[in-house]
Amino acid sequence: MSDDPRPTGYVDLTEDRTNETAATPAATAPGTPAPAPAAPAPTAPAAPAITEPYAPAPAPASASAPEDGGRRPVSPFPLPDLRDMPQEDSEEDAGRAEFTTVFDIIDKMDAALADAKAGLFSPTQVKVDRELFASYLTDLKRMLPVQLERASALMREAERRLEGAQTQANAIVASAQSRAADTIKEANEQAQFLAGQENVTELARQKARQILDTAQAKADHLTHGADDYSTKVMEALRQQLDKMGRDVDAGLNVLHERQKAAAQDLPHLDINDYPEA
Repeated sequence: MSDDPRPTGYVDLTEDRTNETAATPAATAPGTPAPAPAAPAPTAPAAPAITEPYAPAPAPASASAPEDGGRRPVSPFPLPDLRDMPQEDSEEDAGRAEFTTVFDIIDKMDAALADAKAGLFSPTQVKVDRELFASYLTDLKRMLPVQLERASALMREAERRLEGAQTQANAIVASAQSRAADTIKEANEQAQFLAGQENVTELARQKARQILDTAQAKADHLTHGADDYSTKVMEALRQQLDKMGRDVDAGLNVLHERQKAAAQDLPHLDINDYPEA
């Protein structure tokens, strides 16, 4: 690009009107983002320029100080003030510019360079629209920080979500481990309780068997003792009865002998002892 001392967007209307189709500047309303134009076709190298929303508005052609030898350009028709024109497509252009990425602008710059015509004697040098590239650079400077900030915001949001997911995963794992530990503890306690119940049952059975054995032994001992005592009492009673029987027999024998002796000693009456009739 050549070092032109004239300001951006300057058009010398005093020159030949036949060159208007070769370099026609286009201005957009200041402070309104416009969509980046498509790559210029070989038949129309000039394209509308995209101005920076926050760039200072260029001064009108009638108020700009002439820098080309002190000549003031004379316009055959009054130029409209683009700042006073209604902005009908501002919202649509803003929405379209919002989704325009830096790579789109770089692709447009690459396409503009690829479609530019090379010089006759310098094939490595091409002629490009200065205002077009200036608008591309302006948009690039404007959008690069915004998209970097968006990328940083997306990275922060992704990190925040990842951290939240990691925290949630850790909480879920901790809860699962706690529940598993509680389940294992309850199972161990239940197993110990059941084992204790079995031990208590076995101890009760052993105690019952021991009590029954002791009761049986005592019953057997008492039964044998009662039988022995009864036998001894019966033997003693029989001995006493035998002695009493012998004594009774002896007494009866004495009585019989006494009766026999008395019968012999008693006087007997004869017929003479009876009185006579």
